Amino acid sequence: MLIRIAFMVHRAKDLSPDQRLAIESLLGRAIGDDEKISIRASAAPSPPDWLKRSWKTAQEHGVDCLSPEEIDAEIAAARNARHERRPAER
Repeated sequence: MLIRIAFMVHRAKDLSPDQRLAIESLLGRAIGDDEKISIRASAAPSPPDWLKRSWKTAQEHGVDCLSPEEIDAEIAAARNARHERRPAER
């Protein structure tokens, strides 16, 4: 799994007016000329193959949009069905 990270440090006084405006917009405040701005960008690792397959199967069966309550009900129903299929213990 390869994760790419880019990291940069800029002095506020060296920023162009457009860059300064963009950063101030993101921060929600003005920046001073004496401040340093650190920018770090990283790509999230891709999910493992087993998770991709699981998600695809869930989408194919239409269960990718169930609520947590519906998921719990499905699990309970499957457990009950499995319990009913077992031979009676003696």
